[in-house]
Amino acid sequence: MPIVAVSICRGSLRTRRKLITALSIVAGAGAVVLSCYALFIKAQAESLLKDLTALTVGNSTESDVEQLTREHSRYLVSRESSDGIATTTFTVKNRWLSALRLEPPALFGAAVSVKSGHVYHISAWLMRSMDIYPTFGASAGMVDEYAEYPQYLSHSQHYEFPTPVGKPYVRVRLDSYASPIQRRHAFNFSFSCLIKPGGGCNLPCDYLPLAWQDWRADLREGGFSNMFNQYYPKSSRCKE
Repeated sequence: MPIVAVSICRGSLRTRRKLITALSIVAGAGAVVLSCYALFIKAQAESLLKDLTALTVGNSTESDVEQLTREHSRYLVSRESSDGIATTTFTVKNRWLSALRLEPPALFGAAVSVKSGHVYHISAWLMRSMDIYPTFGASAGMVDEYAEYPQYLSHSQHYEFPTPVGKPYVRVRLDSYASPIQRRHAFNFSFSCLIKPGGGCNLPCDYLPLAWQDWRADLREGGFSNMFNQYYPKSSRCKE
């Protein structure tokens, strides 16, 4: 009997080892698949942004937008027309990562508006759900570029930040008179917040790091450094 018992125990131990090995392999394969998925959607967002910023407000045409739509039809959300303005909208989401609760829901969105046959307005936004801001359910970076500002924005500067201090986002606005460097800073999204596991991404600089620095410099020039530091005590971790 003791010999039989030892044999059974050894067999049970081998079975458990095989099960643990199999589960480890499955878990490893799942991690690889999710990592590949994360890299894929990040690449798709980067590609959409690259093609979006290849357009030029005031010069690019409706046919250029059609080409953009064909290239990124997988992420096309809507095509709408109102008052002579046709707007095409795209979104790239971290669908599976958020569904598995590996990270909060996040998305990169882009829209192009055509007026009188030419690109009139380009917008882009990177948003991530955050439950720590009761007045705004996401942390984000948002950009709006116009060929010429509409009448209600005619007082705006060519490159500016209509962002209330203390909000969990940074908003950038510019027109065709902004410099190439300012435009590059405005659209310099960091897509780590689209695929980053866990929380994090709780400061606007996580989304638009270069525009964030421009905004901080603008506030310093206006004498609002103390207010800035009060509302963003963790801003020291954002790169200069």
